[in-house]
Amino acid sequence: MNPPPLRISLIGCGQIADAHLQEIRKIQSAQLLVVCDHHRPLAEQAAARFSAPNVCMELSELLEQHRPDVLHITTPPQTHRSIALAAIQHGVHVYIEKPFSLDAAEAREIVAAGKAAGVQVCVGHDQIFDPIWLALKHDHQCERLGRIVHIESIQGYDLQGQFGKLALNQRDHWVHRLPGGLIQNTLSHGLYKITDFLTDAEPPITAQWRDADEVGFPTELRASFWGKEISANLIFTSQAKPAQRVVRVFGTKQIVEIDFDGQTIRRARRLSLPGAFARLESPARQWMEASRAFWRNAWRFARSDIQYFAGMRELFTRFYASIRGGPAPIRPEEIVRVTALMDRIFACCKSIPSESSPVFAETRPSHVEAAS
Repeated sequence: MNPPPLRISLIGCGQIADAHLQEIRKIQSAQLLVVCDHHRPLAEQAAARFSAPNVCMELSELLEQHRPDVLHITTPPQTHRSIALAAIQHGVHVYIEKPFSLDAAEAREIVAAGKAAGVQVCVGHDQIFDPIWLALKHDHQCERLGRIVHIESIQGYDLQGQFGKLALNQRDHWVHRLPGGLIQNTLSHGLYKITDFLTDAEPPITAQWRDADEVGFPTELRASFWGKEISANLIFTSQAKPAQRVVRVFGTKQIVEIDFDGQTIRRARRLSLPGAFARLESPARQWMEASRAFWRNAWRFARSDIQYFAGMRELFTRFYASIRGGPAPIRPEEIVRVTALMDRIFACCKSIPSESSPVFAETRPSHVEAAS
């Protein structure tokens, strides 16, 4: 006999909440119970559009009266710690939208509280559960890539998009109060695609950022990592157009490029034909690969399976399964590790004035950081 659906709640009915509510409705093991926001009209419109039976304005009412099994936290990052700790104290499992917390100290506190209370804690690293990334992971597990030696992760950002315009026009917006500003709100997407393979706890980091768009805050960032076996480059760019999410993985057998927006994988392998024939072999391979990608995506489109937030739904499903006793989709230690790496990136960037020459500073964890 199947267990009853988990009772799901959400706090913070802003832009990203729509994606959460949309994907929650598609999961049979979940039942949307209540949405919450300090601005009641926001909560009411979200409830109406996504068929939530209950609306509230206060976290205490949500936790004490509605008693959900799971709380999705989609409020500004400055509030994540206090909301998560309150939910955990009530025995509620928490899914926290990225960035998980303001810094690693808060992340450690949330994770420790979850462990002590015996509840599951998850972070919104949804793009590593996107079908195109899972296909890459399968290739790696089948040893088709060989040993991975380097990764390049490019996180494009559109300052003229809906959220970007808010950040530009509202200088009192909460995003400007993050330690890493606007970049911190999105950078984890590019970073966790690197850390999914680069598993060093504290790799040396070099990083720098600048206000390339002359808008009054950093809009471009470059960071490099040197792990024991894998190196990596992380690029956050608002200037490159169109804004794209692309990752290149360099293996000893293949070099693979993953385009999240185009849902394609492009593979570069050793050519087998001699001389000038190789000039035909390479484009022929690319043509066949593009053709396969077209028909694969057409089939997924016909099945309504090619969606921007497919990875989010997969992560939700795995998180809910972990509450029933399955493995955690993202280990708590990984949540803390990625957050700590972001802290070090921003510390490195702040150590160099934006007007300085492009000489990169290097950060290594202190003995205190490593012991904490």
